[in-house]
Amino acid sequence: MNTDLEKRKFLKEKEVEQIYGIKANTLRRQRWGDYGLTYHKLGNNILYSIEDIEKAIKTIKPTRELV
Repeated sequence: MNTDLEKRKFLKEKEVEQIYGIKANTLRRQRWGDYGLTYHKLGNNILYSIEDIEKAIKTIKPTRELV
């Protein structure tokens, strides 16, 4: 991450998409379905904790192994 992002704790959904490749529509669908990444609502802004994203990425396991 660049130095500006290293100082931040939260990202907007478009930033999550740019950095982690998780589409904004996927994040919206997960919020609507009440699953997926933890998010925080601040006024009209939806924010995702960088720490929570990193933890989620580390715990993801493939559904099947490649042969």
